[in-house]
Amino acid sequence: MPTHAVRPNRPARRPLRDPSRYASTRCTPGRPTRRRVMVGPALALLAALFLSASCTSATSTPPPAAAPTGPAPTAESPGGGSDPRAAGDPPPSCGDPLASLRPGSGPPRATDYPNDGSLARILRQGFLTIGIDQSTYPFSYADVADHNRLKGFDIDLVREIAADLFGSADTSRLRFRVLPNDIREQAVANGDVDIVAKSVTVNCRRRALVDFSAVYYESGQRVLVVRDSPAASTDHNRGLIGLPAGTRVCTVGNTTAAEAVRATKGLVPVTGETWADCLVHIQQGRADASVGDDTIMAGLQAQDRFVQLVGPKLTREPYGLEIAKTHPDLVRFVNASLERIRRDGTWLRLYETYVARYIPEPGPVTAPDAVYRD
Repeated sequence: MPTHAVRPNRPARRPLRDPSRYASTRCTPGRPTRRRVMVGPALALLAALFLSASCTSATSTPPPAAAPTGPAPTAESPGGGSDPRAAGDPPPSCGDPLASLRPGSGPPRATDYPNDGSLARILRQGFLTIGIDQSTYPFSYADVADHNRLKGFDIDLVREIAADLFGSADTSRLRFRVLPNDIREQAVANGDVDIVAKSVTVNCRRRALVDFSAVYYESGQRVLVVRDSPAASTDHNRGLIGLPAGTRVCTVGNTTAAEAVRATKGLVPVTGETWADCLVHIQQGRADASVGDDTIMAGLQAQDRFVQLVGPKLTREPYGLEIAKTHPDLVRFVNASLERIRRDGTWLRLYETYVARYIPEPGPVTAPDAVYRD
């Protein structure tokens, strides 16, 4: 099966195990209320997004409620900005959410992890099934200029893991499924996908449902606004509470950014099915700003010269790969692969290929250190 993604308004060639749990797509007529000129390296990607700009997704059955692990992250800290502890510091009952399962020593070998049968099953079936997004440039996107081929930091990361598992970079060893955010934990817990690779922030609420790999990237939320708008002319050092009352802020559901917007008095939440939808909402005059991880917001900025990133990072967003709690062997193997990716320069190559040009850092960049709980 090819590794390119299916376009959002066309059905996937391989049906999901239970299609009723996943998004069905419908399109309605729509027309932008104002014309924008796009610039930058992602023109082809945005052209595809406009073709599906009037498409919306709906799930027929809501996902199960997460077990409560303490208050939701707040958008306000004593200093007036967003609380950087929202995604990083757990309530005492959770322990350290960033601590994953320790891999064995040496290179990643499936034979080192025979206990729960998860790796043996994957090897027998001959491929890994990965839940992804296809519109979070530059971490996971479908490049329409290259036959809709999936590209990005997250995509190449799981290709490296698959190569370690199967002993080759054969593209047939991967199956990609586009998952809405509101069912991604359910999908991996139910076994519909083996791994979710969607730039997911590790936190206690999600750990109640799934396990995580060691952290492979650390992001932070930033605000994206329309240039020369009231939202652009404010004190962005105050975070979300510095935005003018009535500012319509777009986020994607079941994200830490959506929680922060809902918790900030005076903001009007706008919800997109994907982050690309948020850019379209801004371009069509239905939103004034967006807030999300800097990796995602920088990708949106790269596609439209009428929007700009403002202010400092507001939060800490450590990314991990979601894996079922019943598959600790797979978690350990993935962590062994991530250890190799950090050591041999692969992580830095992925960063320089996909991220460095959009999120420049003042000094040398290194992969996050792994934290283990055993």
